Order: sequence, then structure tokens, then C-alpha cells
Amino acid sequence: MPPLIGLNMSLRSAADGSDELYLPWDYGRALEEAGALAVCVPPSTGEEGVREVIALLDGFLFTGGLDYRPEHYGGRPQSEDELMDVRRDRFDLALARMILDETDLPVLGVCGGCQLINIARGGTLIQDIATDVKAAEGRPLPHARAQRPDREAYLYRHPVRIAPRSLLAAVLEAADPVVPVNSFHHQAVHPDGLGRGLIPSAWSADGIIEAIEAEDAAAGGRFILGVQWHPERMRDEPLQRSLFRSFAAAARRRRPTA
Repeated sequence: MPPLIGLNMSLRSAADGSDELYLPWDYGRALEEAGALAVCVPPSTGEEGVREVIALLDGFLFTGGLDYRPEHYGGRPQSEDELMDVRRDRFDLALARMILDETDLPVLGVCGGCQLINIARGGTLIQDIATDVKAAEGRPLPHARAQRPDREAYLYRHPVRIAPRSLLAAVLEAADPVVPVNSFHHQAVHPDGLGRGLIPSAWSADGIIEAIEAEDAAAGGRFILGVQWHPERMRDEPLQRSLFRSFAAAARRRRPTA
């Protein structure tokens, strides 16, 4: 049986007033191509039931979405249309703390999922890169999709520098420490607000942290990795496929053999 990887889901109100759950299926495809099986975990108020589901899993992938509420990390108020549904927001934070603090599951966070890992470990965020960051040379990169012309919206790539001897360097299997990634975010992990037990392992040219991981992960510790880009949208690129393969392999190793 393939390793079972949990994924959190988004929640929104439909035009008829009903609630809808949704998940971009690029995540599921990326996991399936890596030999794992996606298990969707919707927002729930049943804590014990969620724990029972988690006990069946071999790993967890925290997905992206709208912004987490700024009160979680001491941020300033934001417009409601930038923020995710409050039910998902509360559930995700409780779920992340449960998984990170009460289990040994391998964890991968993508974009907002990377930020969630940091928040759950007591860290803070750069709330808006364009507003809050002064790059060493000139302006920050156009990390957010809205900052780029339509023709570049999804084709845009920028280089990130990978820390040597990091978990990220090992899972990407890159010959070059500088790799191209996509970008769809306006927030990021704050360099002065890393969560408990986390270290940065990749940076863009303007100094934005592009990946975080458990401080002992590279030395054989627990697989906890968050990347600020969207590797599931780059599945045709070998480096990004290797990230999902390594994550699936970590989940497979955790499962006891019969």
C-alpha cells in the first residue's frame, strides 16, 4: 500500500449560501506521481476524530491558500478579502500544532503551508513583502502574482540559493546550489521570527526566506520542510519531482513493515 499523505483543504461559501470544500488537485497528482496517496482532511471541530484520522496517516502536506489571520503572529489588521475562511484558519492552526507537537509524521508545507508551520511553532511573518521589505539593492522581487504582467503571471521564475548540507539540498538533489522556482506569495517567514526548532534553508536574491526546515532534519532528524514556492505546479521539472519523491520516501520509511 502506498504511504498515506494528509492534506488540509480550503473552505468557501457558494453563491447559494452552501459551503464548499476544495483543493487544487496538482497536490494530489504530485503525490501520486511520487508513489503516495492523498487523503483530504477537511476543517472539523471534532478534535478526537481528527486525531484518529491523523493516526492512520504516514505524512502530512500543508497546502497554500489565502492569508492566515494576523492575530496569530502579532500582525496588523488586514482586509477580509485577503484572509482565508475563519473556520479553515482556526482548524489549520490547531491541526498544525497537533501534527508538529504530538506526532512524528514527516511534514511538507507549500507556500502558505510553509508560513503555517512557522506560525504554529510560534514564529512571525513578513505581512506584505512589497510594503515591509527594503531589499539590499533596489526593490524586492515581484513575488506576488498580482505584481506581474498577465503574460508572466504563471511563467515567472526567480533563483533561490539553497543552503549546503541542508535537508532541502539533499531532497532536491541539485548539482547547482541556485535553482529556479515559481512565486505566488506576498507574505513570507520573518527572518527575525523563526519558529521554535526551525532554520532557514533557501533565500531569494532580495533576502526573502524561501524555505525552512527542522534544525536537525539534515542530520537524520524528522522530515519537516516548508517551501515558499509551488513545486506541485512545476511537476514536469526533475528537481521539483525529487522533492515529492523524497517526502513520499520519508513517509514510507515511517510505516512499520509487516
